[in-house]
Amino acid sequence: MNQEKKHQVMMSGTGGRGILMIGRLLAEVGMNQYQHVSYFPNYGAAMRGGSSEVTVTLSDDEISSQAIFNPEVVLIMDHSFFKPMEARMQAGGTMFIDSSVVSAKGERNNITYHYLPVTEKAIELGNVQVANLVMLGAYLEATKAIPINAVEKALEKRMLGTRREALLQLNKEALNAGAKLLVGSEN
Repeated sequence: MNQEKKHQVMMSGTGGRGILMIGRLLAEVGMNQYQHVSYFPNYGAAMRGGSSEVTVTLSDDEISSQAIFNPEVVLIMDHSFFKPMEARMQAGGTMFIDSSVVSAKGERNNITYHYLPVTEKAIELGNVQVANLVMLGAYLEATKAIPINAVEKALEKRMLGTRREALLQLNKEALNAGAKLLVGSEN
């Protein structure tokens, strides 16, 4: 079970990279673990290649606002979001950065940075499209917001008996690979 009563995370990337999917997955699984859950997607008109952002709040207390202006935790999967998000971060916050696509390094000394080769790991696993799940696995390992096995069960429920069932094992491997990437990622 979760250790804290509230987890807020903002995820940013390019449309088509699965940011909205992992945000929704996190929110759906969170409904079984928390009393209140908020899923707040924000994306441009382009289905692929446009800006994509989602905020998820998991809480045992009521959620006063879906929007987060100064996030505590951010997942970055595109270089164009790094500097703007870094500027908005709360002191003491944590950034998870896909170092396969973001070469910039953080400049603040009051933020924890995790540079994770998420896309590279997804390619090693055999499918670049699971990079989002690699990132989610790292986030879950760091925060313990939701157990990874709860997300695996949700994926089973979504995928078993569908045409995507063949990808289930890969998705689980991606989650666990992300958790393993976290070791040694702090700067």
